[in-house]
Amino acid sequence: MWSFLSRLWNRPPAPNVAPAFDAADFERKADHLAKMTKAFGYDPAKARLAREEFSFELGGVSARAEGRALDDGSILVFYDPEMSLARLGCCVAHEVQHQKYARVRRAFAAEGEEGPLHEAFAAFTPERLAERGGVSDYSNEHWAAWRGPEPPRLFDDEMARGGAEPINETLAEVAKALYNFGPDAKIDPMWRAIYERILREWARLEA
Repeated sequence: MWSFLSRLWNRPPAPNVAPAFDAADFERKADHLAKMTKAFGYDPAKARLAREEFSFELGGVSARAEGRALDDGSILVFYDPEMSLARLGCCVAHEVQHQKYARVRRAFAAEGEEGPLHEAFAAFTPERLAERGGVSDYSNEHWAAWRGPEPPRLFDDEMARGGAEPINETLAEVAKALYNFGPDAKIDPMWRAIYERILREWARLEA
């Protein structure tokens, strides 16, 4: 009798079992993703909720991504049963801003040095941007991870030059903060000015 009870009390722990996929939760979040993407002025057909994982490395540390902005203009949000709709909205704001920045960056690269975009953003020099740093812990991690010989320059391929994207990520975090806290969010005035200018130029390019 006691040996039987002893075996019961000393059973090895059950193996970890992944929770069953919640199709209703997935559909609810996919619908919210489409609505939020549209609310940010971006094509909801370019947004997708993905049942997969993606990890990236920053400063020698691997981290799991909540979303990605792809080269074809689409955005992915990686499905997480624990992600609230509010957190999903923050992720969408962040990734959509990456795509708006990328669109303006392509136009900036396509024009000559005397072009209107070069003139519009000329005041935002690498030195001024580096002096400000980021607007969140995550964007500051990108500034800390920068390995370029010079400070990052607006619209450069930051990852190729310095192994991190401090400017791109800072602007995406501005978008996230404004969604999360509203227009009264405390954001460095220079970063807010760059963000707002990029939105205007993106709207002009898409018109």
